[in-house]
Amino acid sequence: MKNLSKRELEAYCGDLSQAFGIQECVLEGGKAKGTKAYIVNNGCGLEMTVLADKCFAIPKMSFKGDNVGFISKTGICAPEFFQEEGTRGFLRNFEAGFLTTCGLTYVGTPGVEDGQPNGLHGVISNTPIEHASSKVEWDGDKAWLVLNGHAREGYLFGPNLEIRRDIRMNTKENKLWIHDEVENHGFDTQPLMLLYHFNMGYPMLDGSCKVYTNYDKIVPRDPHSAEGMEDCEQFLDPIDGYEEKVYFRSVSDESVKKGYVLLHNENLQKAVLIHLDPEALPVLNQWNSPRSGDYALGLEPGTAHVGGRIRAKEDGSLKYIEPGEVKTFDIEVEFIDCTTENEKLSAFIK
Repeated sequence: MKNLSKRELEAYCGDLSQAFGIQECVLEGGKAKGTKAYIVNNGCGLEMTVLADKCFAIPKMSFKGDNVGFISKTGICAPEFFQEEGTRGFLRNFEAGFLTTCGLTYVGTPGVEDGQPNGLHGVISNTPIEHASSKVEWDGDKAWLVLNGHAREGYLFGPNLEIRRDIRMNTKENKLWIHDEVENHGFDTQPLMLLYHFNMGYPMLDGSCKVYTNYDKIVPRDPHSAEGMEDCEQFLDPIDGYEEKVYFRSVSDESVKKGYVLLHNENLQKAVLIHLDPEALPVLNQWNSPRSGDYALGLEPGTAHVGGRIRAKEDGSLKYIEPGEVKTFDIEVEFIDCTTENEKLSAFIK
């Protein structure tokens, strides 16, 4: 799309939705049936599907015609199919997609605390957004495509946490902004485990891909992940029966205030760059799964590692949110066409 002013664009269009916009819809067919969604197109390279019924998950993201995220063999699943049953319950309803939000009071390896079982990655990912809304806001000749709403994790005698989310992109840049506020409406201190489960998939992900990040300190989740850890930034082509490897990454230099992780695809000459705040999201979990049929790379910034809440308590990494407290989280995702924007990579590829 040409770099036109608003009035010039209106001269070309009857309705501006032919150039960009937000389409509200309800998905039909299979396990996705009945799921409220938004299809967002910024008119200059980005198109995504956002699920209002699953805490604004983003199952589909494409950049200049190429798919970016990984969709698991479950396909898109409506939240009513979710059953919290250890690991399998979550995985049976986990389409993954470009982004799944996990938490809010526990994520990672399942465990039992005080007789209460906590499943994999919590329940917020299968919680519908309340008061979900979409709008187009004009800032001069730039249109902002905005989604917002809130979701709650709470039950009688339990926690009462709310996440307020604002997702936006504009018509001049191939970037995605996520702004979240988590508030403890209850009267007890609660664990806070929030995980942004970004998942890269084919064709954005292949054996030519390499990860670059300033989350430079690496701890393997288990002995298996420690094997070949020195090569964990270089992704692989599909391997039958490959067993996943997971790494907990953090920033070793506490003076660093701007974190990032970049995935560069040499074959496509495209990159995805995620800008992070290491103070708010001190851990970058890296999930390497070049397994045939489950071919994915998880780049998962969070308040804690995915070793589970019990392990986080034991190693002192578990974060808490006080009664009435509000914590803020901001992420910017930049999509780069290296054929025309290669200079953007120079500060990150070293």
